[in-house]
Amino acid sequence: MRRDLHVHSVPTRTEHARTLIEIVAILAAGIWAIYTFVYEQRVKPLSEPPSFAVPTEVEQGPTINGTVFLTIHKRFENNGNLPIDVAAEALSVYGEALTPNVKSLRASNTPTHKEASYDIPRSIVKLIYTSVKLRRGAVNGNQHIAFVLLPHTSAVEDFLIAIPAKKYPAILVSRKDYIGKDPISPKMAVRIVGAPMHAYDLDSDLSEGEFDSEEEFAIKP
Repeated sequence: MRRDLHVHSVPTRTEHARTLIEIVAILAAGIWAIYTFVYEQRVKPLSEPPSFAVPTEVEQGPTINGTVFLTIHKRFENNGNLPIDVAAEALSVYGEALTPNVKSLRASNTPTHKEASYDIPRSIVKLIYTSVKLRRGAVNGNQHIAFVLLPHTSAVEDFLIAIPAKKYPAILVSRKDYIGKDPISPKMAVRIVGAPMHAYDLDSDLSEGEFDSEEEFAIKP
């Protein structure tokens, strides 16, 4: 009679301990990977401040029937890892004139800032365009409209401006934006106010979230 012999291997205590250690290591690695992913993708971005830029560009188009066409590009660039909300914005465009009869030397001399300018001064003489908007992120803003930019995205608003040829050697573009981390809470207390030459502007007692810029652009003859 033939008998089948079966050999059973009984793990030693050392092998049991090694297997248990390997299981624990695999579980720990999985938990760490999940934690790292959640922290990097969810937790860490919430503690970061928003990071963005608001450059302005002016593109001069053709001159037609004595009129110069300018396109103003208002850019919003979200360079951070958090969505941002443009709660309010204002834009004003002014025509400038040369004032050669004014003393040309303009200087600043302080311990931290030294500057001297001998070029022909320019002065604002005419309001060409002005606009202001209050959105969902602002107190008393339009709660049905929001301007949210996701992380690492950008958007641009274009404004077409027409001015008489050779009337203004330069224009001044003034903009003000109130931007915060989306969702903005509490809402920004921003109000619409008047500015010189019947322009519109924004004002607030906020210490954060306001970004102002003024840039001059020469008009090609």
